[in-house]
Amino acid sequence: MPNWEKVTIAKQLQTAVQQYGDDTALVFKGKKWTYGQLYQESAMLAAGLCEIGVKKGDRVGTLFGNAPEWILTKYALHIIGAVIVPININFRTEELKYILRQGDIQTLIMTDKLKSGDYVGLLTELDPYITGGVQDSISSKIIPSLERIVCLSPSGKRYLFCHDFINIMESGRSCNGKKINDMIAMGAPEDICNILFTSGSTAFPKGAMHNHTSLLGIGLNLIPKTFNMTPRSKLLCNFPFYHIAGCVYFPLGALTGGYELHVNEFVAPEVLEIINSQKINFFCGFEAHFNALANDPNFNDCDLGSVGNILLAAGPEWYEKCRNVFPGAKVIAHHYGFSEGTGVSMSFDEVDDYIRKHTNGKPWPGIEVKIINPYTGDQVGPEENGEICLRGWSRFQGYYKDEEETRKAIDSDGFFHSGDYGCKDLGGNISYRGRYKMMIKTGGENVSEREVEIFLESMPGVRSVQVIGVPHEKWGEAVTAIIEIEPEHRMVQQDVFDFCKGKISKFKTPKKVYFISSGEWPLLGSGKINKIALKEKIVC
Repeated sequence: MPNWEKVTIAKQLQTAVQQYGDDTALVFKGKKWTYGQLYQESAMLAAGLCEIGVKKGDRVGTLFGNAPEWILTKYALHIIGAVIVPININFRTEELKYILRQGDIQTLIMTDKLKSGDYVGLLTELDPYITGGVQDSISSKIIPSLERIVCLSPSGKRYLFCHDFINIMESGRSCNGKKINDMIAMGAPEDICNILFTSGSTAFPKGAMHNHTSLLGIGLNLIPKTFNMTPRSKLLCNFPFYHIAGCVYFPLGALTGGYELHVNEFVAPEVLEIINSQKINFFCGFEAHFNALANDPNFNDCDLGSVGNILLAAGPEWYEKCRNVFPGAKVIAHHYGFSEGTGVSMSFDEVDDYIRKHTNGKPWPGIEVKIINPYTGDQVGPEENGEICLRGWSRFQGYYKDEEETRKAIDSDGFFHSGDYGCKDLGGNISYRGRYKMMIKTGGENVSEREVEIFLESMPGVRSVQVIGVPHEKWGEAVTAIIEIEPEHRMVQQDVFDFCKGKISKFKTPKKVYFISSGEWPLLGSGKINKIALKEKIVC
């Protein structure tokens, strides 16, 4: 994909059609779309959305599960030039209200119900005037920006207050190619096309604005340029579409590489069946994903040898553990990125297993990373820990409607100050060690939760570990470990103390150890462990 910095996502979709038109682009529960069909249906939806008033620059919220309609919506909105704002399907009334208001959402495209929630019911609870109105006549004082809603109902239910998704698509069937081409031609690589709201685990979420360049860049560099795959290779996306991996990495990685994208929510037996039957080549997961697959009763009956490429969103210890799940894995890589940076570094040209295992690799060409002392602003030396800062094509353009936070985050030289804690080695490899907010202040010392986690993950018998700070009368906070052990192992608290003795400082050694089973971890919708809920569980 040459000159990716000079094209829009919609233009790249047209290029993919020219290159891979009859190849399979998307697969969902047995149904397949070629690249040509994906473009045609996305164009139909774009035309239909234009007919009801959606236009270039509009902010459009999307509230979907892992369904192909979200992919079609994504590309339709890129064709129009609208700004996509993915919304977490686990949000409830107050959270949904915040995103709709803070994002100035003009159009909401949603599904009516999922296992995770009744979204028509949520909107009614949020403001009865929304669901009590009629199409294009929404009058909400709570969400004054909202002009229209488009609803997909898998059961076929129709609602007076919103447009029907299928009808909107059908209404665009007669649109001629010239209108679509004209819309695409109006787009520019520097146009804002996505607002990705940060997790908001410690404060209100902030909307990170991204242009086509940053998103296409990460799609190309993260997967096609790193992993051993060719056009028609098969990717499985089990990340939710409000998560940066589901929203950006997978669809745009597939688009830039000509791959076959399989879509499914993460349900362990379903994922195992898809990998086994479809011979998936690429998988990405957190610790919880690998654990769930390995613990599933069907695991030993499945052939997972086709998975040769793994993007590992877990600690170094999982570098080897994931080979127990996927014995055919040849390329395993750690990635480092976040909502404001999409992608920062990756071991993209590295063959040394040690570096792949223990670092997050080098920044991609065109991205600069420096490590600074967060208190003085001075750069630190190799192997010294400090705050990770970056600038370059992957950096966001600022927080939507929040100039003050943008000024705090991006300095006068264009570097984004991430708040992440890590270091850079002599070879330029980045090692992420956690958030500065994830520091435990114990007895006057600062302890990185991630540093202790990485150490404890190397202990034989430890399957998964989280470290938190728990209020303590003497120490201020006590370093506390929560450990899930391998089924065949036995472990008590003293074993952990003995393992730490002489290897890490006393002030970093956990004062208390709790043991937990695989099904007890509180999880976020993305599959990550919810540390806030975990801490509440331990403290209570």
